[in-house]
Amino acid sequence: MKKLISLALCAVLAVSLTACGGKSGGYKIGIPADATNGGRALQLLQKQGILTLTEGVGLEATERDIAENPYNVEIVPMEAAALPSSLPDLDFAVINGNYASGAGIGDTVLVSEDAESVAAQTYGNVLAVKEGRENEPAIQALAAVLMSRDVQDWIAANYNGVVMPMGVTDATIPEITEPVTLKVGASPSPHAEILEYAAPILAEHNVTLEIVEFDDYVMPNTAVEDGSLDANYFQHQPYLDDFNAEQGTHIVSVVTPHYEPMGIYPGKTADLSVFSK
Repeated sequence: MKKLISLALCAVLAVSLTACGGKSGGYKIGIPADATNGGRALQLLQKQGILTLTEGVGLEATERDIAENPYNVEIVPMEAAALPSSLPDLDFAVINGNYASGAGIGDTVLVSEDAESVAAQTYGNVLAVKEGRENEPAIQALAAVLMSRDVQDWIAANYNGVVMPMGVTDATIPEITEPVTLKVGASPSPHAEILEYAAPILAEHNVTLEIVEFDDYVMPNTAVEDGSLDANYFQHQPYLDDFNAEQGTHIVSVVTPHYEPMGIYPGKTADLSVFSK
């Protein structure tokens, strides 16, 4: 008899959890493990009402700052690049736009950061060079082309909101009389793709663009620091600031051509309505 009562109570508890929007074991949500993106991911989850963070914690939030977890979600930090391939094992994942674009899942995004948000103004992706080279004519030519209407419109038209232009500056492209080759490191998507589109425009101004693709976030910066690359285009400013502080490098941003909104993508669970029941 006691066993039957116990089973009945468990059944009632299970129904209650479902009614509150939870489920046994909680929903697994993957987020980037690095400090510069993990806080963004948690802020986006808070905006959707999935969890509540300690008041005032901002973009520096970590899992320890979760004050309320009404849906019993399990936050799973992992390497940001691994999130798209991990979706079959997760209910949802909060993924950077570049990784979503590279994985071909950009059109499956359920919700993403607002383009007018603090994150958009903070995490724009930069063209970076070693300090002291930012005013070289060829670097300024590359910067002007990346911020031109042609390239900014191309970004807007080709990434369906997963990558967003930061705005046209209409800077004048410097006159370069002698041919120059710029060697620029970039991650494959969207950075190398954007540079490939810009290359023919630069060629009209005597600048040949040599694009070197990287799959990691360390070598493009060390190569700029040691001079084997003229510039790189793959990172946002907070990452660059942290890298300089930790590695003692002297790399500076020149322009911010685009922003990659962080979005929530479906895994085993199809949509976010489970958090409104």
